[in-house]
Amino acid sequence: METRQLQHFLAIADAGTFTAAAEQLHISQPGLSSSIRALERSLGTRLFVRTRKRAELTEAGRELYSGARRALATLDALESQVRGGPGVTKSTLRVGCIPSFAGLDLAALISRFIARNPDVDVDVVVGMPLRHFADLTNETIELAFVTMPLEPPEGIRLTPLATYPMALACPAGHRLSKQSSVELADLADEAFVDFDVDLAARQVTDQAFAAADITRTVRVTCNEIGSLLELVAHGLGIAIVPRPLAIATRVPVAMVPLANASLVWTVAAATRPAGVTTEAGQAFWNLIADTATPVNRKPT
Repeated sequence: METRQLQHFLAIADAGTFTAAAEQLHISQPGLSSSIRALERSLGTRLFVRTRKRAELTEAGRELYSGARRALATLDALESQVRGGPGVTKSTLRVGCIPSFAGLDLAALISRFIARNPDVDVDVVVGMPLRHFADLTNETIELAFVTMPLEPPEGIRLTPLATYPMALACPAGHRLSKQSSVELADLADEAFVDFDVDLAARQVTDQAFAAADITRTVRVTCNEIGSLLELVAHGLGIAIVPRPLAIATRVPVAMVPLANASLVWTVAAATRPAGVTTEAGQAFWNLIADTATPVNRKPT
């Protein structure tokens, strides 16, 4: 079992497909498949079941996942310690975040943190919320910035940081693109591009349409906001998206406010029940408390 193979395995598990993982790793898909086959041969078991849309972990794959995360984190920490040289004590704070930095100015936050803590390196792990919840449970990250799920997972503490409105994204020239605002009823006959059903933004949208007793058609799903808006721009459907993330992508789509005030997107800090447990984690948490926008919602 090689470190490179574990990295390939985790990339596929997180991305959900061999194609997406190969793009992220900048290697060919056949090369990635060959690496995983070699890993499966060395372990004597299958790690993935491939369907038309996804690569699902087998039971053996799920068992390997958490152990692989811990093993690579240990190797990273050892490498940092050795590179620091004798007499230098370096530590690494691992922080999870959803793509696009969750609508927060995370780069500025990290910059201030490193300026105050020069002996701490920061490793930002970008992925979907479910991955971060697993990493928190396995203690491979200290905290994560995620979207607030409708049902918080067991064993995870969520502290809301900021709430943003959702907005309608539609192609330029769409019949609704010039409206000052739209009601959900105005969208009843439209085709949609949306996130997967396990993401909070999709859950909020589904809940709002169900409450309004409106059935909608989701034609394409995509979990990366920039790519999702590109699909909208090419006329594959309209989308309800977090407004700050959509604006930051600068994809040429029309953004129309929604009249439904319940369609909001909340960013939360996720930790284990005991909260942050390291000195570096506490220092980072203090910065979050100083800079985060308060919301009218009690921490879970």
